[in-house]
Amino acid sequence: MGEPIKTYEMPTNTNQRAFQMYEVQGKTIQNSTYPHETDRPHRHKYYEICVFITGAGKHEIDFESHPIHSNSVHFLSPGQIHLISRENNYHGYLMVFSREFYGLDPGNEDVLFHLPFFNNPTLVPILNLTQADFNELLLLIRSLRKEYLHWNSFSADILRHYLQIFLLKCKQYYLRYFADKSKTLDPHFSLVQQFNALVEQRFRQVHQVQEYASLMAMSPSLLNKHVKNITGFTAGEVILDRLMLQAKRYLIYTDLSNKEIAYQLNYQDPSYFSRIFKRKTGKSPSDFRRLENEKYQL
Repeated sequence: MGEPIKTYEMPTNTNQRAFQMYEVQGKTIQNSTYPHETDRPHRHKYYEICVFITGAGKHEIDFESHPIHSNSVHFLSPGQIHLISRENNYHGYLMVFSREFYGLDPGNEDVLFHLPFFNNPTLVPILNLTQADFNELLLLIRSLRKEYLHWNSFSADILRHYLQIFLLKCKQYYLRYFADKSKTLDPHFSLVQQFNALVEQRFRQVHQVQEYASLMAMSPSLLNKHVKNITGFTAGEVILDRLMLQAKRYLIYTDLSNKEIAYQLNYQDPSYFSRIFKRKTGKSPSDFRRLENEKYQL
Protein backbone atom coordinates (compact mmCIF):
# COMPACT_ATOMS: atom_id res chain seq x y z
CA MET A 1 0.00 0.00 0.00
CA GLY A 2 1.22 3.51 -0.79
CA GLU A 3 0.70 6.59 1.34
CA PRO A 4 -2.60 8.09 0.11
CA ILE A 5 -2.74 10.91 2.65
CA LYS A 6 -0.10 13.59 2.21
CA THR A 7 1.06 16.07 4.84
CA TYR A 8 1.82 19.63 3.72
CA GLU A 9 4.01 22.32 5.22
CA MET A 10 3.12 26.00 4.87
CA PRO A 11 2.84 26.95 1.18
CA THR A 12 6.07 28.62 0.10
CA ASN A 13 6.56 31.80 -1.87
CA THR A 14 9.36 34.30 -2.28
CA ASN A 15 8.73 35.94 1.10
CA GLN A 16 8.27 32.73 3.15
CA ARG A 17 5.28 34.33 4.89
CA ALA A 18 3.75 32.62 7.93
CA PHE A 19 0.32 33.97 6.90
CA GLN A 20 -1.02 33.48 3.39
CA MET A 21 -4.34 34.19 1.70
CA TYR A 22 -5.90 32.97 -1.54
CA GLU A 23 -9.09 33.79 -3.42
CA VAL A 24 -10.77 30.75 -4.90
CA GLN A 25 -13.34 30.71 -7.72
CA GLY A 26 -14.66 27.57 -9.29
CA LYS A 27 -13.29 24.11 -8.61
CA THR A 28 -9.60 24.87 -8.11
CA ILE A 29 -7.23 27.38 -6.54
CA GLN A 30 -5.87 29.49 -9.39
CA ASN A 31 -2.59 30.39 -7.72
CA SER A 32 0.80 28.96 -8.57
CA THR A 33 2.15 29.40 -5.02
CA TYR A 34 -0.41 27.00 -3.54
CA PRO A 35 1.33 23.61 -3.58
CA HIS A 36 -1.47 21.06 -3.85
CA GLU A 37 -4.97 20.20 -4.95
CA THR A 38 -7.52 20.23 -2.15
CA ASP A 39 -9.91 17.65 -3.62
CA ARG A 40 -7.78 14.71 -2.48
CA PRO A 41 -7.46 13.68 1.20
CA HIS A 42 -4.58 15.54 2.85
CA ARG A 43 -3.54 17.22 6.06
CA HIS A 44 -1.44 20.24 7.06
CA LYS A 45 1.06 21.26 9.70
CA TYR A 46 -0.61 24.69 9.83
CA TYR A 47 -4.03 26.19 10.56
CA GLU A 48 -6.46 26.82 7.71
CA ILE A 49 -9.66 28.86 7.46
CA CYS A 50 -12.02 28.32 4.52
CA VAL A 51 -14.44 31.19 3.90
CA PHE A 52 -17.32 30.26 1.58
CA ILE A 53 -19.10 33.24 0.03
CA THR A 54 -21.09 31.12 -2.40
CA GLY A 55 -21.17 27.51 -1.28
CA ALA A 56 -21.29 24.59 -3.63
CA GLY A 57 -19.94 21.11 -2.92
CA LYS A 58 -18.94 19.18 0.16
CA HIS A 59 -16.13 19.21 2.72
CA GLU A 60 -14.92 16.04 4.42
CA ILE A 61 -13.17 16.66 7.75
CA ASP A 62 -11.80 13.71 9.71
CA PHE A 63 -14.13 11.21 8.01
CA GLU A 64 -17.28 13.35 8.43
CA SER A 65 -18.92 14.87 5.33
CA HIS A 66 -20.35 18.42 5.54
CA PRO A 67 -22.24 20.29 2.79
CA ILE A 68 -20.67 23.61 1.83
CA HIS A 69 -23.18 26.40 2.43
CA SER A 70 -22.95 30.00 1.32
CA ASN A 71 -22.01 32.46 4.10
CA SER A 72 -20.01 29.91 6.06
CA VAL A 73 -16.57 29.48 7.63
CA HIS A 74 -14.79 26.14 8.13
CA PHE A 75 -11.81 25.82 10.51
CA LEU A 76 -9.02 23.26 10.20
CA SER A 77 -6.38 22.45 12.81
CA PRO A 78 -2.96 20.90 12.19
CA GLY A 79 -3.22 17.15 11.57
CA GLN A 80 -6.88 17.05 10.53
CA ILE A 81 -7.49 15.05 7.36
CA HIS A 82 -9.80 16.75 4.92
CA LEU A 83 -10.76 17.23 1.29
CA ILE A 84 -12.94 19.81 -0.45
CA SER A 85 -15.07 18.99 -3.47
CA ARG A 86 -16.07 22.33 -5.04
CA GLU A 87 -18.52 23.03 -7.84
CA ASN A 88 -18.07 25.57 -10.64
CA ASN A 89 -20.12 28.31 -8.95
CA TYR A 90 -18.04 28.23 -5.76
CA HIS A 91 -16.39 31.46 -4.57
CA GLY A 92 -14.45 32.03 -1.38
CA TYR A 93 -11.16 32.66 0.38
CA LEU A 94 -8.55 30.45 1.97
CA MET A 95 -6.34 31.69 4.81
CA VAL A 96 -3.42 29.65 6.16
CA PHE A 97 -1.12 30.50 9.05
CA SER A 98 1.33 28.87 11.41
CA ARG A 99 0.66 28.41 15.10
CA GLU A 100 3.52 30.76 15.92
CA PHE A 101 2.16 33.52 13.66
CA TYR A 102 -1.01 33.89 15.72
CA GLY A 103 0.80 34.17 19.07
CA LEU A 104 0.87 37.93 19.64
CA ASP A 105 3.65 37.46 22.19
CA PRO A 106 6.44 34.87 22.11
CA GLY A 107 5.36 31.69 23.85
CA ASN A 108 1.67 32.66 23.70
CA GLU A 109 0.71 30.31 20.84
CA ASP A 110 -1.56 28.23 23.08
CA VAL A 111 -4.28 30.89 22.78
CA LEU A 112 -5.44 28.89 19.74
CA PHE A 113 -6.44 26.09 22.12
CA HIS A 114 -9.01 28.42 23.67
CA LEU A 115 -10.97 28.89 20.45
CA PRO A 116 -13.81 26.32 20.37
CA PHE A 117 -13.45 25.49 16.67
CA PHE A 118 -9.71 24.70 16.74
CA ASN A 119 -8.04 21.65 18.36
CA ASN A 120 -11.35 20.44 19.73
CA PRO A 121 -12.58 17.04 18.49
CA THR A 122 -15.87 17.24 20.42
CA LEU A 123 -17.21 20.26 18.47
CA VAL A 124 -18.01 20.73 14.77
CA PRO A 125 -15.48 23.20 13.26
CA ILE A 126 -18.04 24.95 11.03
CA LEU A 127 -19.99 28.22 11.22
CA ASN A 128 -23.02 28.61 8.96
CA LEU A 129 -23.95 32.27 9.35
CA THR A 130 -26.80 34.62 8.59
CA GLN A 131 -26.15 37.06 5.76
CA ALA A 132 -25.83 39.99 8.20
CA ASP A 133 -23.30 38.23 10.44
CA PHE A 134 -21.33 36.93 7.46
CA ASN A 135 -21.17 40.43 5.96
CA GLU A 136 -19.46 41.63 9.14
CA LEU A 137 -16.81 38.94 8.75
CA LEU A 138 -16.50 39.72 5.05
CA LEU A 139 -15.48 43.29 5.86
CA LEU A 140 -12.59 41.89 7.92
CA ILE A 141 -11.71 39.44 5.13
CA ARG A 142 -11.49 42.28 2.62
CA SER A 143 -9.26 44.28 4.96
CA LEU A 144 -7.03 41.24 5.39
CA ARG A 145 -6.93 40.72 1.64
CA LYS A 146 -6.06 44.36 0.89
CA GLU A 147 -3.22 44.36 3.41
CA TYR A 148 -1.95 41.00 2.18
CA LEU A 149 -1.83 42.15 -1.45
CA HIS A 150 0.12 45.29 -0.52
CA TRP A 151 2.62 43.60 1.79
CA ASN A 152 5.19 45.86 3.44
CA SER A 153 7.27 45.94 6.61
CA PHE A 154 4.18 46.58 8.77
CA SER A 155 1.95 43.94 7.18
CA ALA A 156 2.77 40.95 9.38
CA ASP A 157 1.75 42.79 12.56
CA ILE A 158 -1.34 44.33 10.94
CA LEU A 159 -2.47 40.97 9.54
CA ARG A 160 -1.90 39.27 12.90
CA HIS A 161 -4.19 41.76 14.61
CA TYR A 162 -6.82 41.55 11.88
CA LEU A 163 -6.70 37.76 12.18
CA GLN A 164 -7.11 37.96 15.95
CA ILE A 165 -10.19 40.17 15.56
CA PHE A 166 -11.59 37.84 12.89
CA LEU A 167 -11.18 34.76 15.09
CA LEU A 168 -12.60 36.49 18.16
CA LYS A 169 -15.68 37.48 16.12
CA CYS A 170 -15.95 33.88 14.95
CA LYS A 171 -15.76 32.72 18.57
CA GLN A 172 -18.50 35.18 19.49
CA TYR A 173 -20.72 33.85 16.70
CA TYR A 174 -19.85 30.24 17.47
CA LEU A 175 -20.91 30.55 21.09
CA ARG A 176 -24.04 32.46 20.09
CA TYR A 177 -25.08 29.94 17.43
CA PHE A 178 -24.14 26.64 18.98
CA ALA A 179 -23.53 26.82 22.69
CA ASP A 180 -26.06 26.84 25.49
CA LYS A 181 -25.46 30.19 27.21
CA SER A 182 -25.74 28.59 30.62
CA LYS A 183 -22.77 26.45 29.63
CA THR A 184 -20.63 29.17 28.08
CA LEU A 185 -21.18 31.30 31.16
CA ASP A 186 -20.47 28.34 33.42
CA PRO A 187 -17.33 29.12 35.47
CA HIS A 188 -16.05 25.65 34.54
CA PHE A 189 -16.20 26.23 30.77
CA SER A 190 -12.54 27.33 30.63
CA LEU A 191 -11.57 24.33 32.76
CA VAL A 192 -13.06 22.00 30.14
CA GLN A 193 -11.16 23.87 27.42
CA GLN A 194 -8.00 23.26 29.44
CA PHE A 195 -8.85 19.56 29.61
CA ASN A 196 -9.36 19.43 25.83
CA ALA A 197 -5.99 21.09 25.28
CA LEU A 198 -4.29 18.58 27.60
CA VAL A 199 -5.93 15.66 25.79
CA GLU A 200 -4.75 17.01 22.44
CA GLN A 201 -1.20 17.30 23.73
CA ARG A 202 -0.94 14.01 25.69
CA PHE A 203 -3.54 11.50 24.45
CA ARG A 204 -0.94 9.09 23.04
CA GLN A 205 0.71 8.59 26.41
CA VAL A 206 -2.08 9.38 28.89
CA HIS A 207 -5.32 7.37 28.67
CA GLN A 208 -6.75 7.55 32.18
CA VAL A 209 -9.09 10.23 33.49
CA GLN A 210 -7.37 10.20 36.87
CA GLU A 211 -4.04 11.15 35.26
CA TYR A 212 -5.58 14.21 33.60
CA ALA A 213 -7.34 15.07 36.86
CA SER A 214 -3.99 14.92 38.63
CA LEU A 215 -2.42 17.23 36.04
CA MET A 216 -5.27 19.65 36.67
CA ALA A 217 -5.08 19.31 40.47
CA MET A 218 -8.63 18.04 40.92
CA SER A 219 -10.50 14.80 41.56
CA PRO A 220 -11.45 12.49 38.65
CA SER A 221 -15.13 12.60 39.62
CA LEU A 222 -15.18 16.40 39.59
CA LEU A 223 -13.38 16.58 36.24
CA ASN A 224 -15.79 14.06 34.76
CA LYS A 225 -18.78 15.99 36.09
CA HIS A 226 -17.67 19.27 34.52
CA VAL A 227 -16.70 17.71 31.18
CA LYS A 228 -20.02 15.85 30.95
CA ASN A 229 -21.98 18.97 31.81
CA ILE A 230 -20.28 21.14 29.19
CA THR A 231 -19.69 18.68 26.30
CA GLY A 232 -22.31 15.98 26.84
CA PHE A 233 -19.52 13.38 26.91
CA THR A 234 -17.68 11.83 29.83
CA ALA A 235 -13.99 12.67 30.18
CA GLY A 236 -13.20 9.05 29.33
CA GLU A 237 -15.23 9.29 26.11
CA VAL A 238 -13.38 12.44 25.05
CA ILE A 239 -10.03 10.68 25.58
CA LEU A 240 -11.11 7.51 23.77
CA ASP A 241 -12.62 9.41 20.83
CA ARG A 242 -9.33 11.26 20.36
CA LEU A 243 -7.40 7.98 20.42
CA MET A 244 -9.73 6.41 17.85
CA LEU A 245 -9.46 9.45 15.58
CA GLN A 246 -5.68 9.13 15.65
CA ALA A 247 -5.97 5.40 14.94
CA LYS A 248 -8.06 6.18 11.85
CA ARG A 249 -5.44 8.66 10.68
CA TYR A 250 -2.65 6.10 11.12
CA LEU A 251 -4.66 3.47 9.27
CA ILE A 252 -5.13 5.50 6.12
CA TYR A 253 -2.03 7.66 5.84
CA THR A 254 0.67 5.25 7.06
CA ASP A 255 1.70 1.67 6.38
CA LEU A 256 1.86 0.85 10.09
CA SER A 257 0.40 -2.53 11.01
CA ASN A 258 -2.46 -2.80 13.51
CA LYS A 259 0.03 -3.94 16.11
CA GLU A 260 2.35 -0.98 15.43
CA ILE A 261 -0.56 1.45 15.64
CA ALA A 262 -1.57 -0.04 18.97
CA TYR A 263 1.96 0.52 20.30
CA GLN A 264 2.05 4.08 18.88
CA LEU A 265 -1.06 4.80 20.94
CA ASN A 266 0.37 3.14 24.06
CA TYR A 267 -1.87 0.07 23.94
CA GLN A 268 0.31 -2.82 25.10
CA ASP A 269 -2.23 -5.42 23.97
CA PRO A 270 -2.91 -5.04 20.20
CA SER A 271 -5.92 -7.35 20.34
CA TYR A 272 -7.50 -5.11 23.00
CA PHE A 273 -6.89 -2.10 20.76
CA SER A 274 -8.59 -3.88 17.83
CA ARG A 275 -11.61 -4.77 19.98
CA ILE A 276 -11.96 -1.18 21.19
CA PHE A 277 -11.63 0.14 17.63
CA LYS A 278 -14.33 -2.20 16.33
CA ARG A 279 -16.63 -1.37 19.22
CA LYS A 280 -16.30 2.36 18.49
CA THR A 281 -16.44 2.26 14.67
CA GLY A 282 -18.28 -0.95 13.81
CA LYS A 283 -15.31 -2.11 11.71
CA SER A 284 -12.05 -3.86 12.42
CA PRO A 285 -8.92 -1.74 11.84
CA SER A 286 -8.11 -3.75 8.70
CA ASP A 287 -11.61 -3.37 7.26
CA PHE A 288 -11.59 0.36 8.01
CA ARG A 289 -8.26 0.80 6.20
CA ARG A 290 -9.43 -1.16 3.16
CA LEU A 291 -12.77 0.59 2.83
CA GLU A 292 -11.37 4.12 3.29
CA ASN A 293 -8.60 3.60 0.77
CA GLU A 294 -11.07 2.15 -1.75
CA LYS A 295 -13.07 5.41 -1.50
CA TYR A 296 -10.14 7.43 -2.83
CA GLN A 297 -8.86 5.21 -5.57
CA LEU A 298 -8.67 7.03 -8.90
